[in-house]
Amino acid sequence: MNHLRALTILLAMICLCSGCATKSRTPLAPRAKRDFRQVPIGLCEDYPKSTRSLAAARNDLELLKTNGIHVMRISFSWLDMEPAPGKFDWSFWDDFVHMAADEYQIRLIPYVCYTPRWASSSTNADYWQQPPKDNRQFAEFMRQLVSRYKQRIHSWEIWNEPDNPYYWRGSAGQFAALLEAGATAVRQIDPTANIVMGGLAWNPEFLESIVSTPAAITNVDVVNVHNYYETWASEPLERIPEYVGRAADLLAHYHVRKPIWMAEVGYSDFRRGDFVSGQYFAHFQQEHTAATQAESMFRVLTLALASGHVDLVAWYRIHDLPGAEEVIGDENNRHLGVLDNQNRAKPALSTLYFFNSLFARGFRCLDDGVRIDKIIGAPVETHVFQKPDGGIVVAAWLRTYVPGQRADAASGDPVADRRESRIELDFPLPLGNGEMFSETGVPEGRISVIHRGHSARVLCVVKDESVTVLEMQ
Repeated sequence: MNHLRALTILLAMICLCSGCATKSRTPLAPRAKRDFRQVPIGLCEDYPKSTRSLAAARNDLELLKTNGIHVMRISFSWLDMEPAPGKFDWSFWDDFVHMAADEYQIRLIPYVCYTPRWASSSTNADYWQQPPKDNRQFAEFMRQLVSRYKQRIHSWEIWNEPDNPYYWRGSAGQFAALLEAGATAVRQIDPTANIVMGGLAWNPEFLESIVSTPAAITNVDVVNVHNYYETWASEPLERIPEYVGRAADLLAHYHVRKPIWMAEVGYSDFRRGDFVSGQYFAHFQQEHTAATQAESMFRVLTLALASGHVDLVAWYRIHDLPGAEEVIGDENNRHLGVLDNQNRAKPALSTLYFFNSLFARGFRCLDDGVRIDKIIGAPVETHVFQKPDGGIVVAAWLRTYVPGQRADAASGDPVADRRESRIELDFPLPLGNGEMFSETGVPEGRISVIHRGHSARVLCVVKDESVTVLEMQ
């Protein structure tokens, strides 16, 4: 696969009439008037006490600034910041928060966890995963934390993946109690701050247990869902809109109006044979490489925007982790960064910059207003957006998941992806010619548009899993 090529623009005179019997048609829907939306795109990073330094953190902030990223999700560790009852350690954090917010104008969106040994309801090795024995101790920590940083931080996420037993061994009810204690403390100190529910790993039933309880959901201003499809989950990336849609449907069912963040999402470039994780096995040879990580990032961000439900996205993470550093979970945790473990940029960093440059000023999705013709059964994914300046952006690729096709029957290895599929797009508005790009923003040629009065047609061929972006005026 040449990951920098995904579309070959066909000559304007090619006619697809001979294939009409094999086409699937999306009916042309009336163009509804929509407001343009802005969805901030951020990066995640953790600064564990054993390895952090202000010099390294400044390099990260420079990376965000250089690439037009203005949001950063970080962890504030209760067990590090309050190692003994009432004894607080703000070293590093005072300087970091000042540097990020004042020097670099970065919007910090921290999550607060885990339980110190002295506060835990357990004396075992899993003390940090267990609920506190007294939530008033957590509330007092939150009051101290918010008092210190309320001038520079305006949202507080309570815990991390409470539906994941690796991070929370308590019940949903115990989490709801912790959430209430933390939220009440935050609002006592800063009534204007947003309370973000700890990002969910995968479990909508856990979310429903909070949403369905009025006393619990009143403690939440933002619902947060995480996603690692095709890394730690068997679902294809293209089910992301369905995933966030389920969260939106739950909120609507219980008459709850809350924004949804996807403040942790990622895709690793780790693979051994066809093995990625206990939940996912590769279908094609190109999967889970640095190049495909970049392609998958563009796909994930596109799908999040097209869902219409996501108000913020943060990619996990900035850095790959060295082989000698202990990680939570499996080997994939070492291979999620946009920088490798030598601090060299991976292709995903270029994708992040390019995607943000396309959509930072706003967009509206035109998926229901553009007719897309394709061969019946072709696994083509296409999304269309309009920018405030009137420009059109199209992203197209072939879905990774192919039912029944995972590995070569003889060797057990993933197969080469040599797929391609022909599509045409009919726009109910006039378009000028434009340019074609790879998912990393590399120009790949001009686009020929067939003009039809007040409408336009674009013909193209989509190859393998690569993403190509068409940008037209």
